[in-house]
Amino acid sequence: MAFAAAAMLCCGCSDWTTPENLNFHPQTPEQKDPAAYAEYINAVKAFKETEHNVMIVTMKGTSQYPSSQSQHIMAMPDSADYVCVKVEDKLHEVIAAEIPAVLEKKGTKSLVYVDYAVIAEAWTALEDERADKGEAPGTDEQLAAFFKEQADLQLARCNEYGFAGVMVSFQGTKVAGYAYNSQNAYMQAVKAFHEANPEKELVFRGAARNVIDQEFLQEFKYIVIVAGEERKLSLLPGRVLGSSAPKDRVIMELTVPSADVPEQLGMSPAEAANWLWTEVENTSFTPRGLCVENGHDDYFCKDMAFKNIRTAITILNTPPTVEE
Repeated sequence: MAFAAAAMLCCGCSDWTTPENLNFHPQTPEQKDPAAYAEYINAVKAFKETEHNVMIVTMKGTSQYPSSQSQHIMAMPDSADYVCVKVEDKLHEVIAAEIPAVLEKKGTKSLVYVDYAVIAEAWTALEDERADKGEAPGTDEQLAAFFKEQADLQLARCNEYGFAGVMVSFQGTKVAGYAYNSQNAYMQAVKAFHEANPEKELVFRGAARNVIDQEFLQEFKYIVIVAGEERKLSLLPGRVLGSSAPKDRVIMELTVPSADVPEQLGMSPAEAANWLWTEVENTSFTPRGLCVENGHDDYFCKDMAFKNIRTAITILNTPPTVEE
């Protein structure tokens, strides 16, 4: 099986550990045995072209020169299908250069994260500022213009840095007024971007059932459901997708321990990968893989970098043995 080669870098996992700078530079597998590594990486690329359960790893982008391997797209697990980058403002040129490099070398596609919540927070800050000055609240027209403008700025990073597509995050509602108008402006900006850039991949994340234009959701390759601390994952699609959103492309999003939250919240990626295999006969939704929301934190896992993610990838693509 092609994935067997990709699993050669995987091993068992223990506890998360505090990040620290190391004073030595151990040889990478590529440096130790270039021929074997080339064979392995070619197998990884070939596997990604087959039908399989996918892994999306989300990381933080920075405008500063990367000071840790956890800030490099190229350092993310080789077998991850997508690396989704959260860009607060700008992306450092060193990191940006890794977007085409990781695609060519590993067949890994990079996505840019587009976030409704960030725009909503900025609008709230503007409204607070108006209130402090004794000014009237923003109008519906100003609201729509602001959300469109900010969404356009985030979406523009896709072409600016050469990402393969976007992950569109929306965790809001569609009730009349602010929620409806802001979402409509946000999603219309996404729709316009898609029409202008049909070759770019779209991944939706969040409250699919609350999207006003349910037909537009069909254009998204995957629908990411945020599991959070929920452990009964099979209940989430019914609650999050509603009756109209596509159910044949579900990705479940988990987290891994971090410096701020050192314990595992909800299912671990490995547990979720095992769960996925129990749902292969499910007729109400089709799980297609996993997403790790804070994948960069898994780099600091004790024993092996990205242990939780690598373990999950192996499980995702190793069908369980059926006992006769």
